Amino acid sequence: MKPFLYTLALLLTFSSCKERIAQEENAEEKIKYSTSYKPASFEKDERIAKIKGLSEELHMLIEAHRQEEKIPGIAYGVVVDNELVLASATGLMNLQENLPASTNTAFRIASMSKSFTAMAIVKLRDEGKLSLSDPASQYIREMADMEYLTSDSPEITINNLLTMTAGFPEDNPWGDRQLDESDEMLLALMESGPAFSNPPSFAYEYSNTGYALLGAIISKVSGQPYQEYIREHILLPLNMQNTYWEIDKVPDGELAIGYRWEDEQWKLEPMLHDGSYGAMGGLITTIEDFSKYVSFH
Repeated sequence: MKPFLYTLALLLTFSSCKERIAQEENAEEKIKYSTSYKPASFEKDERIAKIKGLSEELHMLIEAHRQEEKIPGIAYGVVVDNELVLASATGLMNLQENLPASTNTAFRIASMSKSFTAMAIVKLRDEGKLSLSDPASQYIREMADMEYLTSDSPEITINNLLTMTAGFPEDNPWGDRQLDESDEMLLALMESGPAFSNPPSFAYEYSNTGYALLGAIISKVSGQPYQEYIREHILLPLNMQNTYWEIDKVPDGELAIGYRWEDEQWKLEPMLHDGSYGAMGGLITTIEDFSKYVSFH
């Protein structure tokens, strides 16, 4: 009797698999696709020539904006497809030494750093090393015992951190000022129980802390410090040789110094060293280097 039941079970399983495959094939057959579709294209692509023709006007607009908003120095560029077609700068990168800003000046790009963090997470996902639906506590054990707001709150996932839907409260400008904090501080913050303004997945709310946690996850999964992973897997493959994490690594005379306009004068804004919050805003790069990253996308 047992061999018969075992054979019957195998036959039923095989039959079930065949039916599922057939259903999937039928579903695919029902989807119709256009045979005449062509991606949009330019009959006469004059974009680059037109942009270059507007270079002087664009420079005047940037300069007017710089003066109106009291910005010491600006470097800017325009990327078309995979080419930096226009780049220039205006103002000063260092007021004390009267050094002009240039396309080779290294600026801290703040929250544009988050794009590199997101790219690294997706790369690790594509390699099968993590899933966006994984609980963040799977990689950061200090998040395992957090107290959520409601009994039906889902656990924070990597996707929540990426999309800023973890439920953490808006943390600007506090988050920016944590740039040089240690990894231990970040983990202790999670272990002590961070504040929540919403249950996870309920609403979007800008979170620097969420991206700092993504940096910690990248380190855990890759086995490399976050900054080292980004350099090895994104910066160097794109030949971004003039991009840095630490202000002390920027060659002399190339770092844009930070200032704030206060009491009708420029005041020096102390620059923070790199730390656990680097994944949310620590990258330092030039307009020429950054254009390589933009072109890649």
